[in-house]
Amino acid sequence: MSAARNPSRHQLTGASRMASRHGANGWSNSLLPISSPGLSSTLELRLCDQPRLPRGEYSPTPRDMAILMALDSYRYLDRSQIETLFFSGTRSCQHRLRWLVHHGLVGTWRVVMRPGRICRASIFVLSRRGAAGLAEWLDVEPLTYVRRAEHALERRFHLVHQLEANQFFVDLVAVTRGLSDCGLYHWVGEHGIESAYAEGDERAPIPDGWGRLLTPEREVLIHLEWDRGTEQPRRLRAKLAAYTGYFNDRPDAGANQVLFVAPTDEREKQILGLIGDVADRDRESCRFWSTTTAVIAASGPLGAVWAGGGSRRVSLKAMGGLPRSERNVEACIGKPGWWLCRPGGGAGS
Repeated sequence: MSAARNPSRHQLTGASRMASRHGANGWSNSLLPISSPGLSSTLELRLCDQPRLPRGEYSPTPRDMAILMALDSYRYLDRSQIETLFFSGTRSCQHRLRWLVHHGLVGTWRVVMRPGRICRASIFVLSRRGAAGLAEWLDVEPLTYVRRAEHALERRFHLVHQLEANQFFVDLVAVTRGLSDCGLYHWVGEHGIESAYAEGDERAPIPDGWGRLLTPEREVLIHLEWDRGTEQPRRLRAKLAAYTGYFNDRPDAGANQVLFVAPTDEREKQILGLIGDVADRDRESCRFWSTTTAVIAASGPLGAVWAGGGSRRVSLKAMGGLPRSERNVEACIGKPGWWLCRPGGGAGS
């Protein structure tokens, strides 16, 4: 595989929640139903067989490597999500994804929703070969990358949850794509956050995703908690306490916004009640906010959708953050050719 190397390390500020690792599923090329907690539908996935082409018969582009880096960080992205992040049209996206699948760099699941057997956009995952090629391009030891890819392929109990959490950031990219003064500059997936903390030997809550939103006045640090309504109140309280324990009295703690997205109004009320019990307004710490999937669907992730204990909902752009740095909005995720502005770094660098 030939491509220019220019490695960079992930850098981020603070994060949220310990990751779960449950159950392995069988036979990667079989028809596999995955039930989604809280949903009546079931996903049927078929992982297509991967070709075994000799090495050296392909030459990936910088955009190809950015796609592989995204799959390494976010584990699962469907075709429409990849299109929003990297392409301006459906045809070009489909053509390039077929190329990546043909050369064994990514795997793909064909998706059918039951009941009714409704087809959805295919889901893509980094293959072992793609993970090894990515590590080679970054000039790092491949074992860690290959193990992450194998874990994503074999243990996909939380696939639906991760896709939904990823969709929040993809929607944020889509709504800021055409804005000249606003954009999502950083987005790191749950496993990328976990790795960054492990490298620093630091214990901190791990969220479902971390991002840096550039606004005209500030940089808002986002810690996403995509709630499925399945955790008991004591687990939610412990999660909130972990955030406050980590951020209390830290410098610039108030720039960190912990966003809970609940599936129902009742669940949001429960979360807001727990936030009121845990949050200490007299100390410098992170801020907690909540909304529901229905409110986001109606107003978008950049709208005034976030409740934080006040009388009205506010938007992300109105939240506290760090002073604007020299980071360029034109290099934000989703802007034309954004991956070329940070070669070798990806969305987390």
